[in-house]
Amino acid sequence: MRCLVDGHCDTLSKALDEKSNLENRKYCFNLIDANKQVPCIQMMASYIEPKYVTNRLGAFNRAINILEHFEKQKEKNKEQIISILNKEDLNRAINEKKIGIILTIENGSAISGDIKNIEKLYEKGIRIMSVTWNEDNDLGCGALTKNDKGLTRLGEEYIRNLDKKSIIIDISHSSEKTFWDITKCSNNILVATHSCVYSICNHPRNLKDEQIIEIAKRKGIIGICFASDFLNKSGKSNSNDIISHIKYIKDLVGIDYIGLGSDFDGVDFDKMPSDIRGIKDINKLEENMKKEGFTDIEINKVMGENWLRVLRNIL
Repeated sequence: MRCLVDGHCDTLSKALDEKSNLENRKYCFNLIDANKQVPCIQMMASYIEPKYVTNRLGAFNRAINILEHFEKQKEKNKEQIISILNKEDLNRAINEKKIGIILTIENGSAISGDIKNIEKLYEKGIRIMSVTWNEDNDLGCGALTKNDKGLTRLGEEYIRNLDKKSIIIDISHSSEKTFWDITKCSNNILVATHSCVYSICNHPRNLKDEQIIEIAKRKGIIGICFASDFLNKSGKSNSNDIISHIKYIKDLVGIDYIGLGSDFDGVDFDKMPSDIRGIKDINKLEENMKKEGFTDIEINKVMGENWLRVLRNIL
């Protein structure tokens, strides 16, 4: 049975700010369109913008506010949503053909400098956490850093504690040195929830070949991001650009390490692929992969099975 899995969206943060609901069809990811794709697993980020980091507890409080908005949404839509905390929840979402939600943190500033807050976020349902957003923080350097010093000492402690809690480490948005410092602190699976290939489009948010090889060695996954600026240099894209990145990683390390990382509702609408403007259009990617010669087995792996392998190994 085919299961759609997507590694990243920002819908939850946006819905909180707009005092809106996850069934609102103005969002690229919404429960109405997702329900047509069931079983469907969506990793849903609590995105901590840099503006919340300026006071000591602002970032942590922001994360809690986003997660509490999810609790309200889950209660309102309990017939559709399963919050995934472990393998049993994952399997139940698939078997019952529901929308499974895995909560993530985008920007480790969410802990507000206190390692103990990792436990509190875990208790709130977080199962995947990144280190930085684009800018540097007290844990390490981000992808747009001006002076790449990698992880700080607090960042090294942060990574070790994520490992202890079996929280999946997301390297998307990390600088290159931060990435390699993470590999020294953790021997576990690493994922890039929403990143693309630097050799195709040399944007600092994208991954170099050596990084892709390292993620594959650890049996991790790269979720291909649907942001035009990461897909090519023209600023405009379509699903064939996504397929180009999939092909490149397949040729470099194999089909088993590629998934989706759409960044729905985190990418400006005019910066998304012209033929994929939300989860309602995701079948177009499958159709075009088939036209490009991908087998059904390969397509199913990219659309979900590879993410399921990673999740079942860690959750």
